[in-house]
Amino acid sequence: MNSIAGKRFPFAIVLLIAAIILATATTYAQVNFLGVHFLRVQQEKVHVQMLQGTAGNPWQYRILADAIIEPVIKSTKGLGVPQPESFAFIAFRFLQCLLILSIAGVYYRKLGLSLYESLIGLSVLSWSMSLSLYNSDLSFNVFFDVAFYLLAGILILARKHIWLALLMIPAALNRETSLLIPFMLFFAVRSNAIGEGNRKRAILAAAVGLAIFAVIFVGLRIYYGPQQFLTADGYYPGIGLLVLNLRRWATWEQIATTLGVFPLLAVFIYRHWPKVLKVYFWVVVPVWFVAHFVGALVAETRLLLVPQALIFIPGALSDLAGARKLASSEPAKNQ
Repeated sequence: MNSIAGKRFPFAIVLLIAAIILATATTYAQVNFLGVHFLRVQQEKVHVQMLQGTAGNPWQYRILADAIIEPVIKSTKGLGVPQPESFAFIAFRFLQCLLILSIAGVYYRKLGLSLYESLIGLSVLSWSMSLSLYNSDLSFNVFFDVAFYLLAGILILARKHIWLALLMIPAALNRETSLLIPFMLFFAVRSNAIGEGNRKRAILAAAVGLAIFAVIFVGLRIYYGPQQFLTADGYYPGIGLLVLNLRRWATWEQIATTLGVFPLLAVFIYRHWPKVLKVYFWVVVPVWFVAHFVGALVAETRLLLVPQALIFIPGALSDLAGARKLASSEPAKNQ
């Protein structure tokens, strides 16, 4: 008779429990790192500037997170919670982490990772998110970016192409870096990485998603008007910023701290990756790293969470999945 301990729990239950635990730990680590006083001063100031339309270029054009948080703050005030803004920020970050980890768990399973491998991946992702706030506030739009890319990965694998086009509405309102999502779909279909299907409909969905992005990108800039460009420590995007990133010790220290060895492990076993993951790699990683090394301070490694969550973590764990499949097939061959 099987013991209760030997029974398998449904994946959804295990995933939810793991996501809650890891989201709690991640939120605590981030809030402890920044401090509640910082949230009351800096985070609130930036939030108010976003609502007033004076946050500057490019931050003002990343309106989604602040538009969602404001009703949460108002509801918190109505409940008489002390320091309602800070409470709302912390609660929102917990829910955001819970969303990211839940989506990531589903995504890793759809890529063929086992439950245990997926849980390892979630633990690594939680670690990466916990250590990614160098020179930063809670950066809600960056974390939404991670969620949208992971959700896009799921929709492509599930062939829900129309939903991916609709996903571009919140994704484009959130951050201009969502531009690569329609290209993930386009090249996944063109390379037959997700099997047979209605290629014309998929390509049309990618084109619609790109058009939605363009309309929102331009519309936000017309609505809010020209904004003062906020430089990265006085550096404008270009060669100067690239050289600064390459020469700063903080760049490589923070990359190692946040991403660990997973990018190296993933690239080393590239041959074991699912085909669709290889497509995501070539669509996202080269452009992502070049754009951020040229246009941002890479030591702020929250900016690298998208390739870490979407590609490097499942890529590094693909070898475990491949070894498991090989081991399970060997007894059959020996019979």
